[in-house]
Amino acid sequence: MIRRRTWRSLHSVIERDRTSLRVLPGLRNGVGILIPLVWGLKSGHLLSGIGVAVGALVAGFAGNAGTARRRLRTMLFATAWMSVTTFMGALAGHRAWLIVSVAALSGWLSGMMLGVSQPSGQVGLLATNALILISTSPQSVSGALYRACLVACGGLLQTALMLAVDLVSPQSAEAQSVSKVYRKLGAYAASPSRQSDLELAASLVEASDLLRDSYMPKRHRSRLYRLLDGAEQIRMYVVALAEIARGRAYAQELGDAVFAGDILRQCAPIFSALGDHVWLIAQGDKRAQPLMYILERASAELSAIAQSAQGGERKEETAAHVEAVARSLMALRDDLVQPGVHALPPEALESTASKIKQAWQALQSHLTWDSAIFRHALRVAIAVGIGETLAVALPWSHAYWVPLTANIILRPDFTSTFTRGIARVLGTMAGLLLATLLLAAVPDRTGMFASACIVVFGSLMYMWVTYNYALFSCALTALMVVLLSMFERQAPIPTMADRMLATLVGSALAILIYLMWPTWQHQQVNRALAQAVERERDYFRGVLGVFAEGGKGSPRRLARERQAVRVSRTNAAAAVRQVLAEPVAPPMSAHIMVAILVGMHRFSDTLLSLEAYTWEGRAARPLTQGEEEIARWVDRALSSLADELRNGAGEMVIDPSGELWHQGSVRSHVEAMEVHWRALDVIARAVVRLYHVIQTLARVTHEIDADPPQDSSS
Repeated sequence: MIRRRTWRSLHSVIERDRTSLRVLPGLRNGVGILIPLVWGLKSGHLLSGIGVAVGALVAGFAGNAGTARRRLRTMLFATAWMSVTTFMGALAGHRAWLIVSVAALSGWLSGMMLGVSQPSGQVGLLATNALILISTSPQSVSGALYRACLVACGGLLQTALMLAVDLVSPQSAEAQSVSKVYRKLGAYAASPSRQSDLELAASLVEASDLLRDSYMPKRHRSRLYRLLDGAEQIRMYVVALAEIARGRAYAQELGDAVFAGDILRQCAPIFSALGDHVWLIAQGDKRAQPLMYILERASAELSAIAQSAQGGERKEETAAHVEAVARSLMALRDDLVQPGVHALPPEALESTASKIKQAWQALQSHLTWDSAIFRHALRVAIAVGIGETLAVALPWSHAYWVPLTANIILRPDFTSTFTRGIARVLGTMAGLLLATLLLAAVPDRTGMFASACIVVFGSLMYMWVTYNYALFSCALTALMVVLLSMFERQAPIPTMADRMLATLVGSALAILIYLMWPTWQHQQVNRALAQAVERERDYFRGVLGVFAEGGKGSPRRLARERQAVRVSRTNAAAAVRQVLAEPVAPPMSAHIMVAILVGMHRFSDTLLSLEAYTWEGRAARPLTQGEEEIARWVDRALSSLADELRNGAGEMVIDPSGELWHQGSVRSHVEAMEVHWRALDVIARAVVRLYHVIQTLARVTHEIDADPPQDSSS
């Protein structure tokens, strides 16, 4: 088991994410590094040019992804933090005890900033590395201030370039995220599966997150929100059709599986075409007019198909979903051709002060020993402190690579730390060899060749930062070797062995400190699964609330609950993947964790399908007494499962008291409904299916017999 898990972690070192290859940001950031180097060479102030280039390098990391508003905010934050740490590092470098203390404190702050957001943590990490680097060349107060100003100029230069490129960019990150939603919707319609549904859910979460943090014109932003809302609505009907096409027990008698599959395949290219034209639609560009005609024509054709299916024994029920898709496409088309501006949802109108308050509250919430982020921050502080102590004490000329490497490798979870450690060592060795051989082979007295190498390696580094960590480490190391060779004026070959040795020591230090005080993901996965179950329960209550309100529920409230389900299920799936890559066996078996994820996926599909029926007006009746009793049983079972998961028990027990499993009346209602299955409507069938999802989970966790005995009261 340990060997298999360890091999899985090692295999992830060579994995690549093709969607994360960022070519344009890489080239833009490379230009941001090139400009100060050219200025330094032409003016004769090469070291000052390198100082500006370092500021541009770090700010480029901060502005590599996200909306323009988010990138601007993060880049300015990175520039300010980098300037402060540069000033402190230049001053503290005179005293060994002071630089060790300051570096450890900076490492702790950077670790804590991961609790606010991933970009904030990345900025903190880079600022700490800048502090360590600059401390190797101590300065007076005026010299430290001059260094800090150079770094600030580099950050502002990179920020200005980012804004300039955005002005001429054909698309925005917001539009690209909404476009991705429609492409994933088309992929799901073409081939409904659990994986394609998870990818669609993740894209919806990403698009909603980006649209909330945007300063694009309200006219464009409101159209993107309308497109996102339209995708959300269409998805419900697509899921309902997919449930019929896949022959789900609760839906197979309510529709024709072949007919539903044909409709999904016909709709898939329509959704993909919407994805290809999102930015034109958002701008109100006339080139999007043919697509409006396509939507109108597709809506009419789907309506005609639905009408022709009326009277069919099994096609009629499926046709109602087809008609709902047609109405949704037409409503989307009508909204998009209107010249007016739609109102933005409340979550899109959050002020900057509100965001700062949320960030501060997030930071405060992690100031506890129970927080994985707090433990990570302490590990970083210890690793950087020990690494900086070694850098001061060891006679190596490049011993500062020890704390640099330890700081880069350490992550909150074992899988990332372990794989990043291996990838860092491999990438660093490759980068050292590549850069050293290039500098040794090409004579360069003017600095032009070294500057060209910096631009090339810098651009590749930004392109590969989320593509593959080993390649990123290779480019980063090669860039640092060239920069330092220009700054230190040392021959590359003699320094290569020192850097390699320091990298190995730093990697070993990071992994050793993590193993001495680990935060295993399997200790946290219960909470992630519990939250997924709780959000499903909230959505379940919301959908049932529509029946209690006579089919007049709040679409906005249900949309929020659906979004919460997507976020929690995505987080739970990521946590389970990390657990499966850890070298130690978790107290809860992988079989049970996967079973809970699959169960919640089926639960969510059923609720999405049921909600689709409610908005079609075909499920507006109140629940019967038997259905209400089954629904209360399902609600209590979900609450019990969530409670047990939060308690962290190794063996999951739904309802330890056994009260639920001895309610014979509930089982009697289910059996009676199954006897008259063909006469049931979609509400009754959905309630029965939800009951069986819980029963299946219970059987998987060995809580009840494969064939539970009848209770005497039944």
